[in-house]
Parts: sequence; structure tokens; C-alpha cells
Amino acid sequence: MSENYNVLSGKKWVVCGDSFTNGLDQNAPIPEGPYRGRRSVYPYLIANRNGMELVPFFEGGRTLAYPPEPGEFRNSLTAPDMPWNYRNIPEDADYITLYLGINDSHHAPHAFSGDGEDITGKIPLGTLDDETIHSFGGAWNVVLWWLIQNRPKAHIGVIVSNGVETEDYRNMTIAAAKKYGLAWLDLNGDSRTPAMIRSVNPDVADFVKEQLKRRWAVDYTGSLTGSVNTHPNDAAHLYESYIIENFLRSI
Repeated sequence: MSENYNVLSGKKWVVCGDSFTNGLDQNAPIPEGPYRGRRSVYPYLIANRNGMELVPFFEGGRTLAYPPEPGEFRNSLTAPDMPWNYRNIPEDADYITLYLGINDSHHAPHAFSGDGEDITGKIPLGTLDDETIHSFGGAWNVVLWWLIQNRPKAHIGVIVSNGVETEDYRNMTIAAAKKYGLAWLDLNGDSRTPAMIRSVNPDVADFVKEQLKRRWAVDYTGSLTGSVNTHPNDAAHLYESYIIENFLRSI
């Protein structure tokens, strides 16, 4: 029994994320197993391998923070009265991971780009002293405090998002994890983790970042005039699924 024991087997895993979690239509379906037919993206790959119950709190374009003047924008983990609001995370969750920040950076007051998703409503970076869901730092403060208070039995892990527009969002996410004593996994690359596509780690050489795009982008030619879609492809999701699975086991 000890040789066959799998700590993840049968566990309920709540996955919070954006399109780097949800995947795109280009991601191939899983061919077999309990999640057969789902996209070949890291949460379904991990849940499929380990017989986990996956609770999806992820969607393309999702933010962590909620714009103070959102208009029609509601695709936020902190959007009030939405079924994907963090307060609706099941009480019996065994694992909760939060992998957000790309779209928050696209909603920044001076943001210059997006991934083809709704970026209406401005979200400032803010600080970790903010007690509001309307800034990126404040939303981390609010959400992590609430989860620790109200989901005390869950193993909570923070995945530091690659693909954000500036390194400030990476640093804020790490600072939030440190403040609340949570483990974090930095997909931008650090001493324990290889860099993934769209890393904003300044210690990683630009040549390497370019090669990661060529290897792991859905569609990337290396030219601004060519077709460009730098979401993770199937190979990227498969690779990072083992990294994230190992992270789950460690928390």
C-alpha cells in the first residue's frame, strides 16, 4: 500500500486561472481517462493522471482584481455575485491554486496590449497594504486572507504568472505569497523551476525567452508581420503539468 499511495488521488482541486490555464481551441483533446475530451491543458492533464476531482474557477481573460468602474466586465475572481467569485470555492476543497495576473496587467491604467480579450475597466497595481479588490495587490490581500480564514483545511499554492506585461506583477505575486506564508511556484524561472513561455524574469537571457516562444507558443513566427499567438501550446502544457503536479505534492 505504501508503494502505491498517491497523495493526490481522489482529492478535490480548485484551479483559479486565466487562458494560460483554460487553454484555447487549438489545444488538442485528452484521448483517454476520466477527463477524456477535455483540452490538453495542465489542470486536466494532472487531474486525469491522478484521479482528482477538478473544480474549474478558470476562464480566458480572467483577472484577480475587479475594476472599480467595471462597466460590463465581470470576468474576475473577485467579481461580486458571480459564480466564479472566490467565496464560492467549495468548503471541502483539498487543494486550491491561484495562477492569475496576465489580464490584470492588461487592465493596468497604462497597459499597451492584450491577448485579444476584454480589457475594459482599469486595474492599478496597488500595494499589499490595500484592503480592496480594486487593485492587484489589494485583491491578493483580500483573497488570501479570506481563504486562510475560511478554507483552513485546504492546501493553498500560488503560481506566479508568466506572460504578464511587466515584472511588477511577478514581484507582487511573490510578495503576497510570502506575506501569507504560502508556497509559490515561479513559472518565470528561478533556482528551482525552469522558465516557461513569456517569462518576465530579468535574469533569463532574451535569447532564451525567444527560443521558449518558438518552442511553446501556439503560433509564433518570430516576426511582428507574421501570425502570433503566444499562449502555451500542448507541449508547453504537458511540460508544465509535471512541474505543477510536483508543486501540488509539495504543499
